[in-house]
Amino acid sequence: MDDVTLLSLLQTQEDSSAQFLGNTLAQERRQSLKEFYRAPYGNEEEGWSSIVTSEVQDTVEWILPDLLDMFLSTPDAVEFEPTEEGEAKGAEEATQAVNHVFHKHNNGFLILYTAFKDALTVKNCAVHWRKETVRTLRRIPVQSASPEMLTMLVQDDDEIVAANQVQQPMIDPATGQAVIGVDGQPVMQTIINATISRPEERQRIRVEAFDPNDLLVQSGWTTPILDECPYVARSMEVTWSELKEMGLVVKVDGEMLEPEDLAASNQPNPGENDDDMRADRRGISDEPAQNRNEVDRDDESLTRGFLRIEWVLVDYDGDGVAERREIYRLADKILSNEECEEVPIATGSPILVPHRWDGMSVAEIMSDLQMLKTEMTRAVVNNATLANNPRQTVLQDSNGAPLADIDDLLDGRPGGLVRIKQIGALGADATPFIGGQALSVLEYFDQMGEKRTGVSKMQQGIDPNALRTDRTAYEAGQLNNAAKSRIKLIARVMAETVLKPIFRGILRLLTSGDMDPITFRLGDQFLKLDPNEWTDQYLLTTNVGLGTGDAEKQIMGLAKITQMQMGMATGPMGEMFVTPEQIYKSQAKMIQLLGFKNVGDFIKDPGPQAQLPKPPPPQPDPTAMAVAQLKTQADMKKAEFGMQQDAQKTAFQQRIEERRQENEATLQATNDARDAQREEAAAARAHELELARIAAEDQINIRDNRTRVITARIAHPEGLPSGIDIDPVTGMPYEQADPIAPVMDALAALTSHITAPRILVRDPTTGAPVGVQQGNMTQTIQRDDAGNITGAA
Repeated sequence: MDDVTLLSLLQTQEDSSAQFLGNTLAQERRQSLKEFYRAPYGNEEEGWSSIVTSEVQDTVEWILPDLLDMFLSTPDAVEFEPTEEGEAKGAEEATQAVNHVFHKHNNGFLILYTAFKDALTVKNCAVHWRKETVRTLRRIPVQSASPEMLTMLVQDDDEIVAANQVQQPMIDPATGQAVIGVDGQPVMQTIINATISRPEERQRIRVEAFDPNDLLVQSGWTTPILDECPYVARSMEVTWSELKEMGLVVKVDGEMLEPEDLAASNQPNPGENDDDMRADRRGISDEPAQNRNEVDRDDESLTRGFLRIEWVLVDYDGDGVAERREIYRLADKILSNEECEEVPIATGSPILVPHRWDGMSVAEIMSDLQMLKTEMTRAVVNNATLANNPRQTVLQDSNGAPLADIDDLLDGRPGGLVRIKQIGALGADATPFIGGQALSVLEYFDQMGEKRTGVSKMQQGIDPNALRTDRTAYEAGQLNNAAKSRIKLIARVMAETVLKPIFRGILRLLTSGDMDPITFRLGDQFLKLDPNEWTDQYLLTTNVGLGTGDAEKQIMGLAKITQMQMGMATGPMGEMFVTPEQIYKSQAKMIQLLGFKNVGDFIKDPGPQAQLPKPPPPQPDPTAMAVAQLKTQADMKKAEFGMQQDAQKTAFQQRIEERRQENEATLQATNDARDAQREEAAAARAHELELARIAAEDQINIRDNRTRVITARIAHPEGLPSGIDIDPVTGMPYEQADPIAPVMDALAALTSHITAPRILVRDPTTGAPVGVQQGNMTQTIQRDDAGNITGAA
């Protein structure tokens, strides 16, 4: 395919797309912008209220913070996931690098703010990402350099922007001392302090949210995903200087491009509505449009024109298969034509319309409500004006002349005078105030808006039921979640249609092979990542739905997950289910949700190689441990009781032994005393026996004498009567008794006492021993204060 045929195809596609943009989309977008900025509707009447309510603006401005918070509350709005084993590290590095490029190399917040606001107000947003060459001047300070050294440092394109020559002594590097010349003075040398300006070129990725009116999409395309769209173009207004920086000032058909060629490249087929809306955005709608596409005679580098960047499916190489080509074009001049892999444009709408790429905006669904509420509010204001300032009635005479001074009536000064010619000439045409009834209608309009958009009074902090005493936290949470469901859906749509293509496109540009390593700070360390080590086939996951309320739920959930992880980590199979890095990720995510981006300030990443510490020995079952403890205590008590019993037994036995010994000693003493008594008694008895013997002998002698007397009497019996004897002492006759019988009786009694057994006498009540009986004599046992036997008496 030659360039003429290609130009014809491109112009046809451009005209078709621009017609749909300029006529249909531009009209709807301009109406939405007018309502967003509360522009007059054109039906206002002089002297009456011309207020325009702000439903569209309020709704957009209330949804926008929640949307931004959902994507910016976490540092990684999009995460890449590996598709093959061994890609985990590369996917993690790609996630960090792509998010860094989007948020740091580009102003990620401003890009999302602009894109989301465009989508909420004018149906679509448009974001373009591309690689560009940035030329900068690097200033290199040089200190204490010799002229030769400075010459060596300066490269071809370098420029010395500042230099200062200084004379100072030459220093010997071996000794560190000044070199002394033959004259005894230090040898002086010229030292230069300079600054070198060195031009540098580097590749950077630029992400830009541009005006959706500059986006052309083939009419009839049915989805906001533009990867497979046959024709997509961006109309980009540039200056001659910017065109040079892009490297597009080239020869076309053998002739070098000139500023006139740029000035001749107008906006693609602008419609009336499209022109008006561009003028509205630039604030010049009430002024005649100036010709911006003329060569600036004072400085031709400021000459402006429209550059087309087109991505078209066309069989340019003639192989029968259409390929995607990226074409830079000024009207009918093709500046660049190269094959490409993707369409680096993302567009999205908050409300998708099936089988259409443009969708609907929030401004559109609130448009009729704003118009109705504007009319109703104007009516209330006008009614209040008439109610407070009723029209006056004036009587006329028969000739039609007023009976009051009309000039006085038209003078509305407070306390002013009105001259009348007749009492009752003035009256008032009272208008009843209907504001109370109108307020319920306005409230109904507000409820309709809440149903359509999900922006409720609770979110705006003006819910009159928020302070109800019977409202529970659960009820408030359910109402808040229900109100936010529409906003969450918008966030999901924008994530899938806008953020995913942007981040996938950034990754493709990073891995295209000519990007320098990216160095940035992550946590408490600096990372240097080489994009050439990654693949561009990672899966994408968007992190949305993390607004303030959702973040609190996430934090609570992560706290439970962390508790579960810690419980599993301390178990016997902890290494099988959880790693230190997983616990770190849970804590890091919680810290990020709390609003702290630098996780390294709080906790340290253990790394993927970290291992869980060996778990301590398993703790015994509390019940079993309590039983064992009770058993141990019982055993100790039992042993202690046994020891006490043994001690008591030993002490008792010792006391028994002591008592036995005491009893034996007492008994021995008693026996000794008894023996002594016995011996004494025996001695006494022996003495008595001796006395008895002596008495017996005396009696025997007496008897013998008597016998002799008797014998003599026998010889002379006739002299005494029978049984009568004569006392040998007195010689008196007396009746004689047996003299031996008493002695024999005493001896028998003594013998019976000595030979009788000893019998222990016990108390009949207590059974305790109280005495010892021998024969017919009983001795009482004597005891001391301790109850020990001390003797018998």
